[in-house]
Amino acid sequence: MNLSKSLYTKGIQCPKALWLKKYKPSVLTPPDEQVQAIFETGNIVGDLACKLFPDGKEVPYSAN
Repeated sequence: MNLSKSLYTKGIQCPKALWLKKYKPSVLTPPDEQVQAIFETGNIVGDLACKLFPDGKEVPYSAN
């Protein structure tokens, strides 16, 4: 398998991302407008929730 510098770097950062890029590139397509709108709505809801609970603690998400 031939790897460019950028693919090598991707593999160092995240081996799963490299595997997907090489063997399932269709999975990595960017979201369409409808899905992007859903993501943005989720961000707006999250911002509003933070305003409702100003003394709350935000828990960071980690996919690992």
